[in-house]
Amino acid sequence: MDDLVLCDGFAYQKDMTYKVSYDESYFNKCLGYEDQKIAREINAGRIAFVGKYFDDTVLDIGIGCGEFIKLRGRSHGFDVNQKAVEWLKANGVYSDDFGAYSAFTFWDVIEHIEDHDFYFRHMKKGSYLFTSLPIFTDLNRIRESRHYRPGEHLWYWTETGFVDWMAGKGFRFLERRAFEIDAGREDIYSFAFIRT
Repeated sequence: MDDLVLCDGFAYQKDMTYKVSYDESYFNKCLGYEDQKIAREINAGRIAFVGKYFDDTVLDIGIGCGEFIKLRGRSHGFDVNQKAVEWLKANGVYSDDFGAYSAFTFWDVIEHIEDHDFYFRHMKKGSYLFTSLPIFTDLNRIRESRHYRPGEHLWYWTETGFVDWMAGKGFRFLERRAFEIDAGREDIYSFAFIRT
């Protein structure tokens, strides 16, 4: 696996300059999943998961097509995709003021980000972070997975590796759930953390 660097509990793409374009076609691809049965079940699970810990406005990082924001309400968004930014601004829910929030969602996003500290450093102590991402039981078998996506998925983790990696970033693990797997997704787990 010369394109990946394997570490204890996680792996990452060696050449971070190779990335897919997050553009209008990517936004439209996400839009194609909207309001499907699996999407409804996943978003219901995400909304309930956040609601267990937090009942105010969250900042959704990497909005896809904005379906979570539409369904939950009390949610603003930030994205690197210009089409998503246009949608957020048109709907009055765009924000790049990370310090104004006490909870953040990264649904299917953390594995796509090259520089996590760009986001994490703005999150104050006691704030919540919710995420969903693929979890691997064996990092030596990444290439066999449907989640092996060079240029799109830049990071890969085992469950313990992810929890430990997040602890190194200043987040304490609260809970892991499998509602996305129950809805039909393969190896996608959801996690809740709190900033320490």
